[in-house]
Amino acid sequence: MPTFKFSKLVRDKIVDNQLASGAKPTYRQLDKDEHKQQLLVKLIEESQEIKHADAQEVVDELADVQQIIDDLRDLYGVSAPDLRAAQERKNHKNGAFQQGIYIESVEVDESSPWSKYYRQHPDCYPEL
Repeated sequence: MPTFKFSKLVRDKIVDNQLASGAKPTYRQLDKDEHKQQLLVKLIEESQEIKHADAQEVVDELADVQQIIDDLRDLYGVSAPDLRAAQERKNHKNGAFQQGIYIESVEVDESSPWSKYYRQHPDCYPEL
């Protein structure tokens, strides 16, 4: 019988479905910290799948992303209303992402606090 490597977080009923089909999964339950970490890995995986999805698959991939966000929210003890309030606060202050604005680069004065911030995060804002 062939064996296939998974090494990833799966939905809760996958193991039961595999067992019911006669497969023999090797699995374990993650502790809370591992669970958080693997949800973040899964979030990236599912987000990347959206680029290659057709119209119906996009709905399914977005559902996966939303489930991951909901599970992370629960693990971090963040209520749905608190998350919504944070979203509204950020949208009020900086807007959403609806207009598709994309910054190529930004020139800032050396004395600007943003100059210091950008330099402290060179992985996100490399200096040109």
